[in-house]
Amino acid sequence: MALNWKAALKPVSQSKEFKPGNAGGMSASARTAQGMDKALVAFKAGNKDVKRPTIIKKGDEVKFSVRYANQALKLDGKDGEFVVPADKFEEIYGAIKAAILAGEFDSQLAPMETKSKDRGAKMVAAKAAKK
Repeated sequence: MALNWKAALKPVSQSKEFKPGNAGGMSASARTAQGMDKALVAFKAGNKDVKRPTIIKKGDEVKFSVRYANQALKLDGKDGEFVVPADKFEEIYGAIKAAILAGEFDSQLAPMETKSKDRGAKMVAAKAAKK
Protein backbone atom coordinates (compact mmCIF):
# COMPACT_ATOMS: atom_id res chain seq x y z
CA MET A 1 0.00 0.00 0.00
CA ALA A 2 1.33 3.42 -0.94
CA LEU A 3 1.90 6.06 1.67
CA ASN A 4 -0.85 8.68 1.74
CA TRP A 5 1.45 11.70 1.96
CA LYS A 6 -1.40 14.15 1.39
CA ALA A 7 -2.99 13.12 4.70
CA ALA A 8 0.24 13.93 6.53
CA LEU A 9 0.51 17.51 5.22
CA LYS A 10 -0.68 20.53 7.12
CA PRO A 11 -0.10 24.21 6.48
CA VAL A 12 2.69 25.96 8.38
CA SER A 13 0.03 28.17 10.00
CA GLN A 14 -1.18 25.08 11.92
CA SER A 15 2.27 24.23 13.27
CA LYS A 16 3.25 25.16 16.80
CA GLU A 17 6.94 24.92 15.89
CA PHE A 18 7.02 26.75 12.56
CA LYS A 19 4.01 29.08 12.67
CA PRO A 20 4.96 32.41 11.09
CA GLY A 21 5.51 35.16 13.63
CA ASN A 22 5.60 32.64 16.46
CA ALA A 23 9.32 31.85 16.48
CA GLY A 24 8.36 28.45 17.81
CA GLY A 25 6.84 30.04 20.90
CA MET A 26 10.27 31.05 22.17
CA SER A 27 10.77 33.96 24.50
CA ALA A 28 13.08 36.77 23.44
CA SER A 29 15.66 35.64 25.99
CA ALA A 30 15.53 32.03 24.73
CA ARG A 31 15.80 33.25 21.13
CA THR A 32 18.81 35.42 22.09
CA ALA A 33 20.47 32.48 23.85
CA GLN A 34 19.88 30.31 20.79
CA GLY A 35 21.50 32.99 18.62
CA MET A 36 24.46 33.07 20.98
CA ASP A 37 24.85 29.30 20.64
CA LYS A 38 24.82 29.57 16.84
CA ALA A 39 27.34 32.43 16.91
CA LEU A 40 29.65 30.41 19.18
CA VAL A 41 29.47 27.37 16.89
CA ALA A 42 30.27 29.59 13.88
CA PHE A 43 33.17 31.20 15.76
CA LYS A 44 34.63 27.81 16.67
CA ALA A 45 34.31 26.76 13.03
CA GLY A 46 36.23 29.84 11.89
CA ASN A 47 33.21 31.98 10.89
CA LYS A 48 33.64 30.75 7.32
CA ASP A 49 29.89 30.43 6.66
CA VAL A 50 28.86 33.63 8.42
CA LYS A 51 28.17 36.82 6.51
CA ARG A 52 28.67 39.15 9.50
CA PRO A 53 30.28 37.33 12.41
CA THR A 54 29.40 38.61 15.88
CA ILE A 55 32.49 37.01 17.44
CA ILE A 56 35.98 37.76 16.10
CA LYS A 57 39.35 36.83 17.61
CA LYS A 58 42.41 38.95 16.98
CA GLY A 59 45.60 38.23 18.87
CA ASP A 60 44.78 37.53 22.49
CA GLU A 61 41.42 39.34 22.48
CA VAL A 62 37.94 38.46 21.30
CA LYS A 63 35.48 41.11 20.11
CA PHE A 64 31.80 40.19 20.32
CA SER A 65 28.25 41.43 20.50
CA VAL A 66 25.04 39.73 21.61
CA ARG A 67 22.23 40.42 19.17
CA TYR A 68 18.48 40.11 19.06
CA ALA A 69 16.20 41.38 16.27
CA ASN A 70 19.12 42.96 14.39
CA GLN A 71 20.21 44.99 17.42
CA ALA A 72 23.07 44.54 19.86
CA LEU A 73 22.20 44.28 23.53
CA LYS A 74 23.77 46.96 25.70
CA LEU A 75 25.36 44.55 28.14
CA ASP A 76 26.87 47.39 30.18
CA GLY A 77 23.92 49.72 29.63
CA LYS A 78 25.55 51.80 26.89
CA ASP A 79 27.77 49.81 24.50
CA GLY A 80 26.92 47.10 21.99
CA GLU A 81 30.37 45.62 21.23
CA PHE A 82 32.86 44.31 23.75
CA VAL A 83 36.39 42.92 23.96
CA VAL A 84 37.53 40.30 26.46
CA PRO A 85 40.70 38.21 26.87
CA ALA A 86 40.57 35.24 24.49
CA ASP A 87 41.37 32.73 27.24
CA LYS A 88 38.33 33.88 29.26
CA PHE A 89 35.92 34.40 26.35
CA GLU A 90 33.85 31.21 26.55
CA GLU A 91 33.48 31.48 30.33
CA ILE A 92 32.36 35.12 30.06
CA TYR A 93 30.08 34.40 27.10
CA GLY A 94 28.45 31.53 28.99
CA ALA A 95 27.88 33.78 32.02
CA ILE A 96 26.25 36.41 29.80
CA LYS A 97 23.98 33.74 28.28
CA ALA A 98 22.99 32.58 31.78
CA ALA A 99 22.18 36.20 32.75
CA ILE A 100 20.01 36.58 29.65
CA LEU A 101 18.13 33.37 30.41
CA ALA A 102 17.71 34.52 34.02
CA GLY A 103 15.88 37.61 32.76
CA GLU A 104 18.51 40.24 33.52
CA PHE A 105 18.09 41.79 30.05
CA ASP A 106 14.32 41.45 29.68
CA SER A 107 13.91 45.23 29.95
CA GLN A 108 16.04 45.61 26.79
CA LEU A 109 14.62 42.59 25.00
CA ALA A 110 10.93 43.48 25.47
CA PRO A 111 10.93 46.62 23.28
CA MET A 112 13.14 44.85 20.71
CA GLU A 113 10.67 41.97 20.59
CA THR A 114 7.72 44.35 20.20
CA LYS A 115 9.50 46.21 17.40
CA SER A 116 10.34 42.91 15.69
CA LYS A 117 6.73 41.67 15.90
CA ASP A 118 5.46 45.00 14.55
CA ARG A 119 7.93 44.80 11.66
CA GLY A 120 6.82 41.23 10.94
CA ALA A 121 3.14 42.22 10.99
CA LYS A 122 3.84 45.06 8.55
CA MET A 123 5.67 42.66 6.24
CA VAL A 124 2.74 40.22 6.31
CA ALA A 125 0.30 43.07 5.60
CA ALA A 126 2.44 44.36 2.73
CA LYS A 127 2.68 40.89 1.24
CA ALA A 128 -1.10 40.42 1.53
CA ALA A 129 -1.70 43.82 -0.12
CA LYS A 130 0.39 42.75 -3.14
CA LYS A 131 -1.85 39.76 -3.83
